[in-house]
Amino acid sequence: MTILEASPSAAGTTTAPGTAAAWPAPARRHHRRRLPPGRGRVLDVAGVRVAFGAVQALDGVTLAVREGAFVGLIGPNGAGKTTFFNVLSGFVTPSGGRVRLAGQRIDGWSAPRRARAGLTRTFQNIGLDKQATVADNLGVAREGGGLAGELQRSFGLRSRSGATGEDRTAALLDRLELTGVLGERVDRLPVGTAKLVELVAALSRRPRLLLLDEPASGLGAPERARLGALLRDLHRDDGTTILMIEHDMALAMSTVEYLYVLNFGTMLAQGPPDMIRRDPKVIEAYLGKAAGT
Repeated sequence: MTILEASPSAAGTTTAPGTAAAWPAPARRHHRRRLPPGRGRVLDVAGVRVAFGAVQALDGVTLAVREGAFVGLIGPNGAGKTTFFNVLSGFVTPSGGRVRLAGQRIDGWSAPRRARAGLTRTFQNIGLDKQATVADNLGVAREGGGLAGELQRSFGLRSRSGATGEDRTAALLDRLELTGVLGERVDRLPVGTAKLVELVAALSRRPRLLLLDEPASGLGAPERARLGALLRDLHRDDGTTILMIEHDMALAMSTVEYLYVLNFGTMLAQGPPDMIRRDPKVIEAYLGKAAGT
């Protein structure tokens, strides 16, 4: 079998010989580190299995995220990424394996209890009250962002963000140039703007672990650029621990420091982005068989 050798292009992507697809290169300014094998893990998942009837959606998935890390989860459509996030969030019960958050087993916990423990998530389909204004949604966010906030209000749970929540929200709005939409109803916003509001809602709680489910979906090029800069700044300056699903490979490669690759419910590969983009198994999963093989 021919192993595809990716070579950098002038535009900052890599192109696999024999294919027409471009493979984005990671940002060289970031120092790539391997995850430590044991200590300081915020998330520790081992052997998780989920089946929907005869379909094995997840088959023995193992993954770890250390405190302060920015980790990506990628894979072709149908790989099991959203199912994995649903397991972490408490919306899908696995048939096997374990999930630990900051050392505590949470696979038997309800979604509200996980939110109270600091696990916050954004969704592919915007998890805001679309009939309410941006300001109202952000007020709710300080009791828990998005759908997690709805769960928290229903169960009377309290926020982890503390007295500085309003200041943090204001700073995030200013950074993303969203202060002008505070009085707008969410259902009247462009999809990309609403996605950024949802991100602010999630971040305003200072989550212990932030799960981002395709945050760039629906964003135009300028918004994607602002999003990438914001995520890099949060990781560098605030130490926010992030696990992100993202189909925009340029965004993923330029922001995260470690990648896991799912394919058909199993972990295909893991490592720093500059290693993952050259992995022949990953290239094959995304682009099909190599030319000449």
